[in-house]
Amino acid sequence: MAASLEYPAPWRHQREAGFTLIEVLVALTVIAFAFVPLLGLHGHNIKAVARDQQLTRATLLAREMISQMQFEVNSGGLQQLGDSHGTFEGYPGYRFERQVLTTGLDEVREVIVRVVFDERNPSACEVVYFVRDPAA
Repeated sequence: MAASLEYPAPWRHQREAGFTLIEVLVALTVIAFAFVPLLGLHGHNIKAVARDQQLTRATLLAREMISQMQFEVNSGGLQQLGDSHGTFEGYPGYRFERQVLTTGLDEVREVIVRVVFDERNPSACEVVYFVRDPAA
């Protein structure tokens, strides 16, 4: 039994497995349109992370001020406590405002510490603290 070999006719083309140039270009176009919004989200996320870092730093600076203030009150009483404002050494772009308010009790003061790092939103970091005179 002899095996017969079939040869394709010269005018018939066999379709080879693979992609045409048009298919590749369409796929690249779809991928390009998908990446544009993703890159925009990435930029937005970077800005959000930077803002969160600034807010965290401002919160830590406010807590440091409250600790210093508590030490001053423990060593000298509430009389030393007053409104103030200024900047933080080593932290350019950050400034603070401290406001001391009276309460209904003579031995207790309300202290509002505001750390400003963004002039468009000056109340972004505001800590309210109540201080009691330890001598009372």
